[in-house]
Amino acid sequence: MTTGKFIYSNRLLNIETGQQLTKNKHLNFLNKDGEMNPMILSKVNNTIDDILHVEQTGQEKFYIYLPNEIEEKLPKQLLKQISKDITSSEVRVITAIVALAQFAKAKNELVYFDQINRAYFELDLSELYQMMGVGNSKGKLRTLVKEALFGLNQKKYVLIKNSSISISHLVQVHEVDGKNPNKLKITVEGCFFNFEKESYFHLPADINKKIRKFSTGRPNAQVELFIKCLYQAKHCTKNNTVEYSYDTVFKLMKLQKLVDNKNHKHIQPTIEKAFDLAKKLDLVKSIKEGKDRMGKVKYNIEFC
Repeated sequence: MTTGKFIYSNRLLNIETGQQLTKNKHLNFLNKDGEMNPMILSKVNNTIDDILHVEQTGQEKFYIYLPNEIEEKLPKQLLKQISKDITSSEVRVITAIVALAQFAKAKNELVYFDQINRAYFELDLSELYQMMGVGNSKGKLRTLVKEALFGLNQKKYVLIKNSSISISHLVQVHEVDGKNPNKLKITVEGCFFNFEKESYFHLPADINKKIRKFSTGRPNAQVELFIKCLYQAKHCTKNNTVEYSYDTVFKLMKLQKLVDNKNHKHIQPTIEKAFDLAKKLDLVKSIKEGKDRMGKVKYNIEFC
């Protein structure tokens, strides 16, 4: 499973980049008066109440990973209390689990629950390490993988399918085998495997290994999410090119976080780091920066 390609859901990538409301054509975020859709508002408020209640009662805390439009409407202090950004290790773990879920499905080891569009399978940590590109490593790197996996266990996501909305985990670790601590029981959301009902693109099976090899400096979740967006764009293009406005790149990479943290100077280096990595991955051949009719920056990207 470390050669070739595997399928990746467009809906899952939208969730990771906070674009699930932006890209959904069946569910309006705002009504005609500019107010938030009551169904969305109710679901989000109930989850926020649950998070705050758990925090007050000392139970195991969880967080919610929100679409961009909802994040923008919440007070910053509340957002810090209820939400956590996705980490680069979590981005890679999600990628790895998508591949492993498909591998389990191919071996008829994936148990599907149609009513809730989720599936269960057993995962060996050695397989996860391999898909993460740290199969031959020990110590700290493996610890980071396990921390990222259980970090996903603490996060819920806004899941939108057509006109329905739910807030749930993407990945849940249900049980650790007492006899074999490396054997885990995992439940995943339908966008990890149910591609008869999902639009998708392809990722290289060794993408995590390559990203680990070619990345420079500190791992960056925004960069790695944008790499997935570029693979998606390459899959969809008919002429091997794509044009992104600066604003689109800014949103896909969730760079508003840098603005909020007063790290404006890191915005351009982060974009450049993503493009540099895309070239090293033999994904992108060239990037030409230009201006649109309004004088705003745009990027013309040619794929390999």
